[in-house]
Amino acid sequence: MSERTNYGTIAEKIDYTKLDKKLEQLRERPPPKKRKSAGDVLEPVREKLVTLHASGWTYEQLAAELNEAGLPVKVGTLRDYLGHGHGGKNSALRQRRKRRTASATSGAR
Repeated sequence: MSERTNYGTIAEKIDYTKLDKKLEQLRERPPPKKRKSAGDVLEPVREKLVTLHASGWTYEQLAAELNEAGLPVKVGTLRDYLGHGHGGKNSALRQRRKRRTASATSGAR
């Protein structure tokens, strides 16, 4: 088991003037580039995909068409993105909450 971090001793050693200067330098620079997700690439055509799915196209069929058009996307990713809003972090957060709620209610027996 690891020891707990003692932030009191760390705070005594920090040069806040130097840290503040470093943070100001970061503010002047652009943030590091973020890796694009499937959702980022699908965003421009999201509404069309939602409409197609609502009119009867399955996620499997849409994923196959997207793959054929040069956009490799898995069926589960497409289902997550279109079925739950914008997928990504919020989707994962909802799933974690569901699991916690399910385990809390099953443990309360």
